[in-house]
Amino acid sequence: MGSEEEWAMTASWEERPDRILKELEGRLVEIHSLPEKLSPNDETAEHDESAGPRDLNGQCGRCLKWDLKEEKYLVHTFEGVLVGVPEDNLMEYEPMDPEEGGFDIAWPASAPMSYGLFGGMVTECLVSKGYCVVQMFTNKAVRDSAVEVAQELPGFEKMKAEFEVGYLGNENITRCAVIETDAPDKLLEDGLAYCDRDLTNMGMLLTPTASSVFGFEPYSRSNAFVRTPYTEEGQRPVALEDADFSDQNVEKFLAWIMRRRLSLIHLIENDGGTFELYPKEHLKMDSVRLPLQKSRMIIFRHDLMGYSYQPQGESLALQMWLMEPPKEIKFFQLSTPPGIQGVERVNIVAGTERFPGNCENCNETICMFNQGTDTLCEVPFMRFDKDLYCMEDRDAILWGKAYVMHGSFVADDLLISFDNEFFGYSVEEAEAIAPSQRWVLEVGYETLYKAGWSKKDLLGQRIGTFIGDSCGEWNQIYWKQDKHVYSCNLNAVTCTRLASCLNLTGPNVSVDTACSASLVAANSAMHMMRRHTYRKKDEMPLTYQRPQSELNYAVCMGILCMIHPAGWIGECSATMLSMRGRCFTFDSSADGFIRGEGCCSAYIRSDHDDHRTDPSDRPLATVMGSATNQDGRSASLTAPHGPSQQECIRQCLREGNLPCGEVMLTECHGTGTALGDPIEVGANRGVMFGNRDLPLMHCTSKSHVGHEEANAGTCGLLKVMLMLNQGCATPNPHLRALNPHLDVHDYPVIFINEICCTQMQNQVYGVSSFGFGGSNSRADCWAEVEKGTQKHGSRTVLDRNESYYWIDKVMRNVGTEQEFDGFMHGKAGH
Repeated sequence: MGSEEEWAMTASWEERPDRILKELEGRLVEIHSLPEKLSPNDETAEHDESAGPRDLNGQCGRCLKWDLKEEKYLVHTFEGVLVGVPEDNLMEYEPMDPEEGGFDIAWPASAPMSYGLFGGMVTECLVSKGYCVVQMFTNKAVRDSAVEVAQELPGFEKMKAEFEVGYLGNENITRCAVIETDAPDKLLEDGLAYCDRDLTNMGMLLTPTASSVFGFEPYSRSNAFVRTPYTEEGQRPVALEDADFSDQNVEKFLAWIMRRRLSLIHLIENDGGTFELYPKEHLKMDSVRLPLQKSRMIIFRHDLMGYSYQPQGESLALQMWLMEPPKEIKFFQLSTPPGIQGVERVNIVAGTERFPGNCENCNETICMFNQGTDTLCEVPFMRFDKDLYCMEDRDAILWGKAYVMHGSFVADDLLISFDNEFFGYSVEEAEAIAPSQRWVLEVGYETLYKAGWSKKDLLGQRIGTFIGDSCGEWNQIYWKQDKHVYSCNLNAVTCTRLASCLNLTGPNVSVDTACSASLVAANSAMHMMRRHTYRKKDEMPLTYQRPQSELNYAVCMGILCMIHPAGWIGECSATMLSMRGRCFTFDSSADGFIRGEGCCSAYIRSDHDDHRTDPSDRPLATVMGSATNQDGRSASLTAPHGPSQQECIRQCLREGNLPCGEVMLTECHGTGTALGDPIEVGANRGVMFGNRDLPLMHCTSKSHVGHEEANAGTCGLLKVMLMLNQGCATPNPHLRALNPHLDVHDYPVIFINEICCTQMQNQVYGVSSFGFGGSNSRADCWAEVEKGTQKHGSRTVLDRNESYYWIDKVMRNVGTEQEFDGFMHGKAGH
């Protein structure tokens, strides 16, 4: 309640240096043992014509001053009566706790210095427990006038049922009308305006400290709500109507909810009742039940707690809020993918990378790509002693050695460390498992976790596992002849590790088509997910569908772990690797690629997964189409075949019903070889040369992280997803002078050497991956921009389901301003 000195200061409105304060001056007192009724003083009688002698025994109030002439204390009772009372008929009053019917602080006397102290005491109370109960001194005449004015108000309107809890609290039993906002220069013509002025004054006292204490800058006070009991059933709230959505009333309500901070409710009249506060869960506070009494004010942190106001009898309350500055909440039209609408698509929901350069999540990876850097270095000594297997001479292959020992490597601790207990393996078996298989377990589970699955939830789920794996190098190192030697490095086991550990029952597919393995694996999963039907020759592939598909969810992965020199020696023998230890894709100095390791994983789901009800559960990208084919007989077994690559791209566009002009960027296979780059660019030109409004951008990940071989396809797929999400194409490192063998004459094309903003809110990017054995694969993806200046599309209004979703989310306090700012743009797994 405050110290004795504070109370003395609060009431010392006639302090003079030559006067000594009496003991009870400024203190709360209770009147007792009066032998007769007392008459109020002239000031009370002037404002209350019915004021006459009354029995004041048992009433409480504050001693304002000692009247030397009358030898009485001037007492201001809580009923608003000013009366002189002898000292013998007063005793000091200690109010009970608010939960027992008492209060925290009494409204101050009229001394200017008392208001600042009073505001500080209320602030301290709000900080300590989130609410404060203030005893007012409103007299009966003011209360009666307020009730009379409230009964004549014409503005009682039906509250929308969906908004009621946000404004009027839980289990509301009152109607409300909004009155004109109080202003300091407004004349107080009636009791209701007088009570509204009390709310204004209280708000002004709290404003100076709100920024530092409560963490918000008060911008304004709201209009006051006049709350009286329902007089008839027809005044009850009504549900939202179609006009409310078109008028954006839901958006206005949500914006108001996000701005409100402190609520002040003036309990003018009632016959008792309860006022309950429900702190939010993260505060770990118990709910509070406060008995209602007239002439009280309750202030509480409405941003931290909900409430319920349950008055009894004929009641009247006036409520207002202190508001933050307005922050417009915008909801934007969700773009739809191009092509045929209403057909099955496959969505990328979550992605995880384990890349070199300590890039272990999407944010780190896209930063590396955006900066146009690479992660290539010499082989770390932890892998093997490169000096034994390398000669810096192009003729090193004649000596059975490699002529380059550069590569792109994941951090050594990720190569060595493994949580065997989490995945249910003994130490002995964990030591035998190939690092590539460990990565599949770790990266695969992390992807599933980002997609919303827990280890417990995954048990028995029909989720497919599709892995591109060109066999690891562990069998060159693990020589123990034990029971684990057969399975520790077998391709067939790599893809089943994840399913076996997490008890996934979907199909397991391991693909080895060399460089295109992981994208071919993803393509297999996507086609298994789509609902196929027989069609006529001229019909589009996705036009007709049967009711059920074979698979709803899948994890698509690629893996390459470099722990043995054999890979360098073999690829140097075929003169595939660059002598300079870098990948110069599209550059005139291109002389081969360089090896890179990593593991990429994408969690995909079919578009017909109907159990999802969260409107913000949007995919990272939608796969419009995918295709795979084979070169057949070409110049040689390993030579790329341009016509087959063109046909693969065309099949993909047909699958997605996409005109070539819709594709804005292609993530090329881009190995940086003298033969491969010109053939691939020529294949793109042969398909994309048609009617284009904008040039086609070309880029590749191999200049950044090297050629990840079996992991290259999934690496490109996730890079496309990240570029789509940010609306920017990433640069190609080491591109100084364009390769003169690239056929770009009259071809609208850009080979990017700096980050490039596309200035589009949604678009289609493609990714190609070609295996050196002739297996080609392609995927075209569409997504909305979720970062940067292009992240918002055209403005829209909320429909009924979306409105209910966000209202419920705000009322349960799980929505944030960040979620509203990017409505439906927050993507799972990012």
